Amino acid sequence: MSKTKNSAVEQFYIDIEILREKERLEELEFLRLNKKKRGRPRKKKMYFTNETELAIIAYNNEKNQQLRNKVYNEFIRYPFDKLAENIIHTFKFYYFDGGITEVKHEVIAFLLEKLAKFTPGKGKAFSYFSIVAKNYLILHNNNNYK
Repeated sequence: MSKTKNSAVEQFYIDIEILREKERLEELEFLRLNKKKRGRPRKKKMYFTNETELAIIAYNNEKNQQLRNKVYNEFIRYPFDKLAENIIHTFKFYYFDGGITEVKHEVIAFLLEKLAKFTPGKGKAFSYFSIVAKNYLILHNNNNYK
């Protein structure tokens, strides 16, 4: 039996399925042990998850552009869009010539430029990309404010 080595993206999809199954089993076990849950039910509204971080790592390690595009569109595009939107509104970066959507697209384009510079061992992807986006907006906001 010969084993073929999976590409980074193919391995990522295998890992994601395993991760999702593990999370589902943990949730079922939690529900089984804690039948009565008090308080408001928790919502899963996290937009930048562990899946996103694994997708970024797989994206950076992949050579095939079609597989990279697939991973980007399925796992990275929405979190980057939401991250840019949240940082613009949280820190009130409104001194720009274009509208908010144009600024958001500029931030996403800048994050894509910096995507290859993310190294997994140095910290979380969310922290890295939120700081990169914030610094970009600070620089351009100050230039437009003058």
